[in-house]
Amino acid sequence: MVTTIISDMGGVYLNRGIWLFWDYLNEKYGIPVEKAKLVFLKNYKQFFSGFITEEVFWANLLTEISLKEDWKELRKTLLDFFEVNPEISDFYKKLRAKGFKLVLLADQAKEWWPELDKKLNISSNFDFVVISALVGLHKPNPDIYLHALKISKSTPEESVFIDDIDYNLTPAKDLGMKTILFENSQHAISEFELLGINRQ
Repeated sequence: MVTTIISDMGGVYLNRGIWLFWDYLNEKYGIPVEKAKLVFLKNYKQFFSGFITEEVFWANLLTEISLKEDWKELRKTLLDFFEVNPEISDFYKKLRAKGFKLVLLADQAKEWWPELDKKLNISSNFDFVVISALVGLHKPNPDIYLHALKISKSTPEESVFIDDIDYNLTPAKDLGMKTILFENSQHAISEFELLGINRQ
């Protein structure tokens, strides 16, 4: 019996704000999206795990895309792109009201998380929150999934993990969780319903 929903943040509960930032870099500065994506992905895991500072992250990023701009302004622009996914937020609220435990499991920077949380009122809609940079782990390291299970006092068998990146699902499956690959809101909700989890 499913009692716990463990959810990714960016790309599920929130939109893909980082992807929109890559588009912005292309439109404003002519930096190809694939280049911005490659450089961002090269550097973000260390940043989102708390192993490098935000200053170092932006210095690396701007050097590698050959852009001379104030990183603090770029940071503000990036964070402004994030918005709550209203369909998923509404669905989660209904599940929580029915007694399901809601766990946020996010690869996110410790510097960005407080601002996103304040702006979008995220954590109040979850029972437990796991932020990668605050625990020094990131997906798909199995230990971060185990941490989410531990703090929520849940077993893998009674948990569903949802993420928009397929390789992040593998450790959850290996631990015995049910998994959902997020494609869009309606598809995700229908997948929950196939598992006997609905909003009725």
